[in-house]
Amino acid sequence: MFPELNDLLNTAPDRVEQGKLTLLCDAKTDGSFLVHHFLSFYLKANCKVCFVALIQSFSHYNIVGQKLGVSLTTARERGQLVFLEGLKSSVDVFFRAEEKPHPLQFLSPFLWCCSVTGKHL
Repeated sequence: MFPELNDLLNTAPDRVEQGKLTLLCDAKTDGSFLVHHFLSFYLKANCKVCFVALIQSFSHYNIVGQKLGVSLTTARERGQLVFLEGLKSSVDVFFRAEEKPHPLQFLSPFLWCCSVTGKHL
């Protein structure tokens, strides 16, 4: 997506470091283009990706991914992509009784505490 960014980071899809974690955080600006860049970059590099979406849905990321030449649906079906919809899952944690453990269950006590005290995360 951004060859110049790859040059700055000294990386390319054909020479990706295994076991590397890329964590993006933005403040006072919109860095969503970086999310799309790195998601498509790692999928094109045939890396396994665990993606926790906290803002948009799977459909949104899949549509943008298709424009960048990757199919999140295909990647998920082949086991290359694990996609967790954080906001949707957090509702499940709070309002549905699950028989099996939920991947975001660890958030329940913390978020409940914040909602009771009125403090922001």
